[in-house]
Amino acid sequence: MDGYCLGNQIDKARKVFDLMVTNEIVDILGYSILINGYCKCKMIDDAEELFDEMSHKGLVPNVATYHTLIKGMFQAGRPQNAKELFKDMCSHGQQPDIVTFSTMIDGLCRQGNLDEALTLLKAMEKSQLKPNFMIYSSLINGMCKVGKINDAKELFCSLFEIGLQPDVCVYNAIMKGLCQQGLMDEAYKLFKDMEKVGCLPNNCCYNIIIQGFLKHEDLPKASELINEMVDKGFFADDATTELVVHLSQNNDLILSKLRNRSEASKAVQ
Repeated sequence: MDGYCLGNQIDKARKVFDLMVTNEIVDILGYSILINGYCKCKMIDDAEELFDEMSHKGLVPNVATYHTLIKGMFQAGRPQNAKELFKDMCSHGQQPDIVTFSTMIDGLCRQGNLDEALTLLKAMEKSQLKPNFMIYSSLINGMCKVGKINDAKELFCSLFEIGLQPDVCVYNAIMKGLCQQGLMDEAYKLFKDMEKVGCLPNNCCYNIIIQGFLKHEDLPKASELINEMVDKGFFADDATTELVVHLSQNNDLILSKLRNRSEASKAVQ
């Protein structure tokens, strides 16, 4: 059944599940697998129906089951349902793990509910769980989303103070926020500094900083970084290419280099 779900063959997975029900051998794991399959296929109502069916049959959802449906609710644009599920989870004595907290905080930040995300962070810390870099990245993104760039910078700097070395995802989050605010000097300094502390820029990192310079019409700096990016074997994403097309009408060389690299990378993939 799990194989069918992973292959998005949800109808076949359902047939296996129904056969298990008929033979009275379905358990929490079976329900969880199919719920995950429905969420992957964006069939959130079917996932919710199956979740409710578990309770009616006396099966108690575990942390993994709750997490799967919570994540599905956020992806389906139903944050209120996700929050209700989280409360239900806690009220039934299921202690959220770091993955569930991470999903909740990320979902809330994406919805612009920063205060709720920060409240959850405090609850998580009280339960003796330490935030991971995914959570810090989500919080920085959330702060930037609501215009709290100074709070984002403060949180980023605090990581060094507690002895943590931010990973590339955290750097990407803060650089994106700085670029959005037009703080290109600060963004570029971070971009150059990250390699000095052993955090190598990835493809996403280059695209973020290049897009920042392009959006602020600094074509010379963007061109320099594009050349550096291509030389390192990275390629431009669609957003970067679109900005280059718009701004470099008299510089076909840059666009040609980007497209050649992009086509080469897709051929390898």
